[in-house]
Amino acid sequence: MSIVQIAPFVAATVKVFKDMLETDIVKGQPEPEGDSFISRGFSVMVGLTGGWEGWFLLDMSQETACIFARAMTGEDYDTVENEEVLYAGAEIANIISGNAITTINNLQPGLNIRLAPPSVFAGQGMSMFNARLSSSSVLMESAAGPVKINVAAKEGK
Repeated sequence: MSIVQIAPFVAATVKVFKDMLETDIVKGQPEPEGDSFISRGFSVMVGLTGGWEGWFLLDMSQETACIFARAMTGEDYDTVENEEVLYAGAEIANIISGNAITTINNLQPGLNIRLAPPSVFAGQGMSMFNARLSSSSVLMESAAGPVKINVAAKEGK
């Protein structure tokens, strides 16, 4: 995974947070993550298939996830166990990854990367590991708290 490949995901995250959540997010510098990732407590994973195999991961604290769900629905939430918080997180990650993949596919016709449905994971101290992929991350800061994006990809079959 090169730093260049994460750039469309960074740009999509900034745009979606501004347009959909009406909040600015300050992007950090891309950094290699290696083959494991420790969650902040609320992670949404969107699989990449086709021209790439891997994932896009949106990660934040459970409190931050509740704040973003409130921004989307207008309702207050105090726990990620509420189904609306899970759906909101899945929708945010799906839109970010969809925007990024559209940009990549437009720049590289024939690549034909597709997205798998999002999966939401909530729990403290979760560790995610993939023996076949290394990933890159960007830590971003929002008014609701830090948000980390992580992308792992290799050429698909």
